Amino acid sequence: NRVFRLLSHRVLQEVNSMQENLEVEKTCRETVEALATKLNRQNRSLKRKSMMYLAHLGSDVLAKINLDDDEVDDQQEEESGTCSSTHCHTIISELRGKLELAQEEKKCLAIDLEEAKDQHRKTREELLREKHDNTVLIAETLQQKKLLGKYNRVSKYAVEEYEALQADLELEKDLRAEAEKFAQEMLVEQKKMKRQSKVLLQTMSPSEALQCALKEITSLTHKLETQRLEHQQQVVCFLSGLVYFTGNYFLHPLLQHISLCILLCVFVVEELQKKLQQVSNPVPAPPPPPPPPPPPPPPPPSAPTNPLSSNLQNQQNAPKDIRQQAVAEMMERIKRGIQLRPVGQTSNRAKSPQVQHAHAHTHTILGKKNVHGEQPDVLTTTKLLKFVIILSKYYVSICNNNISNVLYVVAYKQ
Repeated sequence: NRVFRLLSHRVLQEVNSMQENLEVEKTCRETVEALATKLNRQNRSLKRKSMMYLAHLGSDVLAKINLDDDEVDDQQEEESGTCSSTHCHTIISELRGKLELAQEEKKCLAIDLEEAKDQHRKTREELLREKHDNTVLIAETLQQKKLLGKYNRVSKYAVEEYEALQADLELEKDLRAEAEKFAQEMLVEQKKMKRQSKVLLQTMSPSEALQCALKEITSLTHKLETQRLEHQQQVVCFLSGLVYFTGNYFLHPLLQHISLCILLCVFVVEELQKKLQQVSNPVPAPPPPPPPPPPPPPPPPSAPTNPLSSNLQNQQNAPKDIRQQAVAEMMERIKRGIQLRPVGQTSNRAKSPQVQHAHAHTHTILGKKNVHGEQPDVLTTTKLLKFVIILSKYYVSICNNNISNVLYVVAYKQ
């Protein structure tokens, strides 16, 4: 654009100079014509004066003077319309030279103008091409910005999940340290109790020691049996929580199937109750003419207790923070010195792949039993405590899921 402007400016300057030269030439021509007409008039006036003077001359003098030549010359000058003076010829030659130079410059400027137009067209095409490239680059940058925004959102989610996992890990570490500390204290107290029992056995008589031992054995067996049942129920719940955590994809269809089966069973029970009422209360025949006095009406049948709804009410009346309650109960058992039952003793019946995987994970955490079937040592107890602490978290999720399914079934039944 800048080159085109410069060339157009030069062309305009040259055109202006040519116009000025033409104006000068035109003015010069007009002045020459005016001088020629003036000279012709002067010549005519001189001829008239000469004729007047010739009239006073004699005939012999007139015969010698040839006036026709002058008239012919005047007529030729008038017809040609040119001036025979040297000044006019020099001016005309200079103007012709300037005109030729102006025409040559005009041709050169026309060529330059064409070149400038070609260059302008090329630059315009390049500009359009660059604009197209810029639009493509802008679209790519917008796409990259969108992709970066997606990456930022994903990275934020990943960071949040990492922070949550790190918080869970810190909580598990704290609980593990606390459980190990209580296990160590329990071991120390157990050793103290062993020493005290040895001292008591040495000081007491055999009969008294035997009676005390029998009483202690009966109380301990009762406590151990109750604790064994409670622990068995907790292990089942924890294993179900672990199965839910590891195989959530497989358990959701099973839970839905179980809820549908429960719903179907409820409908079947209702139908059977209706049929039973119809059978037990048949349509009475028409009474005889002297009807006996009707017997007193039986008491209304009590509504059948639904164990599902009672269990649901018990779960609703339970405290909200189940994890803290489970951890507190476990710590109380550890402080009281209750020895936990090993989890490795399971029945040989068929198990699902999720339960087998959960049992394998528990065996890896708890360790193996001794060859003679003895109780696990302190390290195994510590591992069991860690396992119980970890599973207490997932027990909350499985309980909440079961409560939601039961609520759905009961609401649909009502």
